[in-house]
Amino acid sequence: MMSDDDIPVLTDEVDIVPTLTEEIQPPVLNEFQMNELRIRLTDSAYTLMERLLYNAIREMENALLEDLASHLRNELPELVDEILKEHLGPASNKNLDND
Repeated sequence: MMSDDDIPVLTDEVDIVPTLTEEIQPPVLNEFQMNELRIRLTDSAYTLMERLLYNAIREMENALLEDLASHLRNELPELVDEILKEHLGPASNKNLDND
């Protein structure tokens, strides 16, 4: 059986925040490199925005088309019956109801 003495325990403090020393300095970019980096970042951000926007538009279009189709399925038969009855008169009610 294992005792409490057998369980390893971390007793030293650990520095989890890295510090910059003189040996590790951020790279210094010249003007050309900064412009290249700016162009790449801007292009990547624009490409991401464009992709997300087009996906959102496609999803909205699909939702609208589904909604439209649902309304047509529900309302079109009643509309057709109503117009047929208006134009064909009361006698058409018997013919439409038998179908």
